[in-house]
Order: sequence, then structure tokens, then C-alpha cells
Amino acid sequence: MLNSLRVCLAVLGLGVLLSACADDGAPAAPPSTAVVSPAEFQALLAAADPDKGQVLFLQCRACHSLEAGGANKVGPNLHGVFGRKAGLAPGYAYSEVILQSSIVWSAATLDEWLARPSDFLPGNRMVFVGIRSPGDRANLIAYLQRETGAKP
Repeated sequence: MLNSLRVCLAVLGLGVLLSACADDGAPAAPPSTAVVSPAEFQALLAAADPDKGQVLFLQCRACHSLEAGGANKVGPNLHGVFGRKAGLAPGYAYSEVILQSSIVWSAATLDEWLARPSDFLPGNRMVFVGIRSPGDRANLIAYLQRETGAKP
């Protein structure tokens, strides 16, 4: 078994080395973190897969719960988040920047937030880097709608 692990690691290392050597001089395009147009987002959301969003939520669940009456964790409980003004989840101590914002959570505002929270609302305390793929964000939002009692 130890030899199998060594072989796997060697193959992985070789693949990384070869991919680094394949530079054709052109800079690689960075993965998209851009928020898409409202029409593109609506199309993505209409085609979204909440089950894929459930898998994406695994990275969120350490900080957020979804069930009605669920506990606030490092982040607030998200049940009822759609249509709610930011900073109003019961019992959660929000940062001043969230409390002073005029954000009302919708699928569109969550798309922008999830792309990169620190860019969407500078100074907020969420230490999540964001989700690059607009399709992944749509899948996650569809899951959140399904699980938090939202009416899409």
C-alpha cells in the first residue's frame, strides 16, 4: 500500500511538473469571478441543480445553519434570508458595515456576495474568499432557496 501511495504521488508530481513546462508564452486566463448580467444569472438559476448546490454548501456549513430556528454559528442562520435586510437575523452580532448597509438579500445580491464577499461589501467580517464559477453560485443559491423556505 505504501508503494502504491508513492507511485500516485510521483505521477501527480510529474503531471504538475509537465504542466509547468508546457508554457507557450501566453498568460493563462484567470478563472472568472465576474458577476454575470441579470439575464445570464436568471438563466443560470433557472437551470441550476440544487443537489450540486448541496455539495457546495459543505464549505458553508461550518459557519451557517439553514433550518428554521437553527443556531447562529460563526455566521448567522440563513433560514428566511431571502427578502430580509442584511443584519437582521435574530440573535447574531453583525459587523457595523453590515448593519449600516442597505442590502436586501435576493438571489441576485447573494450571487454578487458569493462571488467575493470582501469586494461586494468591504470591511465585512466574512472570511470566505468566494466562489469563482457563476454556475456554482447559481447551484448554491438554488439549494439555499430550497432549504431556507424561500419562494423563488
